[in-house]
Amino acid sequence: MSKSPRVVDDDVQLLAQTARSLVWALRRFGEREAGLASIPNSEIEVLRTVAERPGSTVSEVARFLGLQSSNVSTTVRSLVDRGLLERRADPGDRRSHRLHRTALAERDNRMIDEMWVRGVRSLLEGMSPADAAKLAEAIPLLARLGTMPDN
Repeated sequence: MSKSPRVVDDDVQLLAQTARSLVWALRRFGEREAGLASIPNSEIEVLRTVAERPGSTVSEVARFLGLQSSNVSTTVRSLVDRGLLERRADPGDRRSHRLHRTALAERDNRMIDEMWVRGVRSLLEGMSPADAAKLAEAIPLLARLGTMPDN
């Protein structure tokens, strides 16, 4: 009777490091190829959070990211100044503002996605058909890595 393969700590560490390297490589590649300026990680996290939770307040974003509201407020101010986020008055409470990505942020995001698709396609075309198929088969497993809880 054969045993199921076991994942050892070295495999876990290598997978985590590879996933991190992949995330950073995709980010740098997408921004560079799209001709966009690099933005700080804090701004990426706020943009990502607002994209996933449009209409959030600064306090809600801060709570979700586990950061101080004052730090998120500074980041939001920078993103608003650069035209990537907008504050909209809350219809239920005019003193409160809700955050939304702008058309510019949406366009930049689409451009980066397009660059990633082109880059991945190019890499897959440079692989053997068997290796490209193995990678494609791993998509559901890689997607599960993306379900790690944020908090």
